[in-house]
Amino acid sequence: MTHLHVAAVLLAAGRSTRMGAQERKPFLELCGESVLSRCLRVFASCEAVDELVVVCADADRERASELSRPFGAQVVVGGAERTDSVRLGVGEVSPEARVILVHDAARPLVRAEQIEEVARVAADRGAALLAVPVRDTIKTSREGLQVSGTLDRELLWAAQTPQGFDAQRLRRVLARAHRDQFTPTDDAALFERYEGPVTLVEGDADNIKLTVPADLVLGEAILRAREEGRR
Repeated sequence: MTHLHVAAVLLAAGRSTRMGAQERKPFLELCGESVLSRCLRVFASCEAVDELVVVCADADRERASELSRPFGAQVVVGGAERTDSVRLGVGEVSPEARVILVHDAARPLVRAEQIEEVARVAADRGAALLAVPVRDTIKTSREGLQVSGTLDRELLWAAQTPQGFDAQRLRRVLARAHRDQFTPTDDAALFERYEGPVTLVEGDADNIKLTVPADLVLGEAILRAREEGRR
């Protein structure tokens, strides 16, 4: 694609209460390297990405800054909700940016080519997100005891990150969401509500989000398989 100024905002401010570890999620290690460093490394390797912003918890600012320095990333303290953290991170992005990518640092196994494709599609269509078709049959339950319905799996996609947006339009929807106190758990939901459809970019199952301790074991297995050329 014709080169555009692309900025990536990496969210490393999330809670890690389900990981069962004293260490906060961005500083857990995968095969000897911190989760945050791995995430920064893959984004820094992308030719399309011109600047990096890391959003972290206030208590983590010093450590996050130390890890971010080799990659030239700016560091900013996040807010109470995800949307607040995105807004604060986007606020540090230079005015030259044409596309802004938002990515969960808890997904350190994303591939460079996936990042590049989301940036390309976002530049062309206004918004894009990495996602995978749902493979399981999904049941609904109103009270958590009995099945109340079955969803059509053919219509379902599991959202991943990065999610990419036209920079001006993202700034606009973040401002509107702040005024409306709209705080979804997914950044594409902001665009869907205020701007319009978001284009799907098919990802893969390797781009896992580190949520529970078993994910660290799976993540290391994926990395070893990649090193051995099996994935």
